[in-house]
Amino acid sequence: MTERHLNPEDVDLYALGALDGQDKASLEAHVQSCAECRRELREAQRLTMLLGLSEAPLAPPPSVKQALMQRVRADRAEPVQQVLREQPRRTPWRLRLSLASAFAALLLALAVSRLWKLDHLRQQEIAALQGQLRSAQAQVSAEAATIRTVNAVVGAPDTVQIALLQQPTGPPGQAHILFNARMGVVIYSGEVAPAPADRSYQLWLVPSSGAPVSAGLVAANQSNQAVVVHLAPGLAAKAFAVTLEPHGGMPQPTGPKVLVGALNG
Repeated sequence: MTERHLNPEDVDLYALGALDGQDKASLEAHVQSCAECRRELREAQRLTMLLGLSEAPLAPPPSVKQALMQRVRADRAEPVQQVLREQPRRTPWRLRLSLASAFAALLLALAVSRLWKLDHLRQQEIAALQGQLRSAQAQVSAEAATIRTVNAVVGAPDTVQIALLQQPTGPPGQAHILFNARMGVVIYSGEVAPAPADRSYQLWLVPSSGAPVSAGLVAANQSNQAVVVHLAPGLAAKAFAVTLEPHGGMPQPTGPKVLVGALNG
């Protein structure tokens, strides 16, 4: 169920001290349990205070001072406070205009503040959606490139297929490799028993001469999603192997052979 929040106009009127009765009591009860409306009220009160401080004090008209001094001279026995109480209370037009302007400025400031917040949230949402879109587009592009590579390797007449078989002392499993030396592409798929938590399976190309070349890490189960590896084009291979290495792999094989397959001829 969606939580209901206060009417922004009620928040503004409360901050100005113009809300009373049941509306005032309901607002005060609501902000006790609603953090968001509590923040809105604090912001409205802060703006009200700033506007109040920004207003220059108004001096009373000269006629008020003259009337007061005449009254004091006419009856010195009467306390000054009594004279002030009996002085007609008329709000100067400049003061009324200032209060009206302050109220209008406050409402405008609150409206601008809320519009800025809404715009800021919308900009954040748009930026997040744009980031997700860019990420999705990059993923689609990468997957499309992988599919094109796989189709090219499968359709090439010089692509060879190698079966990687379980070793006598290794865990159960098997895998298949499609290798095109001209393109420098290795496609691995297969399945083997899960590796220990601190170990990784690593695929190696064993060249006709020289040290084995790492073709990266492979998961225990790659039956449903093949691994496509790009190596140096023209690299002649005599075999492929999967070894059990420390977590993250090694520059050269150090662990036992798990799966091995040799190229025919």
